[in-house]
Amino acid sequence: MMAGAAGAQAPDPKKADAGQKVYVAQKCSVCHAIKNSGGKSASALGGVGAKLTEGDIRKWLTHTAEMESKVKPKPKMSMASYMKTHKLSDTDVDALVAFLISQK
Repeated sequence: MMAGAAGAQAPDPKKADAGQKVYVAQKCSVCHAIKNSGGKSASALGGVGAKLTEGDIRKWLTHTAEMESKVKPKPKMSMASYMKTHKLSDTDVDALVAFLISQK
């Protein structure tokens, strides 16, 4: 079942807080911005929780090259290249998904 982001349940605040720590530790803000803070070489992530489903966000983190291949125009920086050398644990993916879903 692919529920839209608007119909999704709010993420666990503790998991979202853990995801924010992963976001910082993985230096996601070098390329991505949230609330005008961060890089501009990749998509801004403010409001991503209202635009993408939880499943889509998870897929961006776990099947990055596949998701990136669908984007037009191509991003300035390849997240797929970065993710090849920065593998995330399942726990980190879960936390990042919760954090990003909380970005409405």
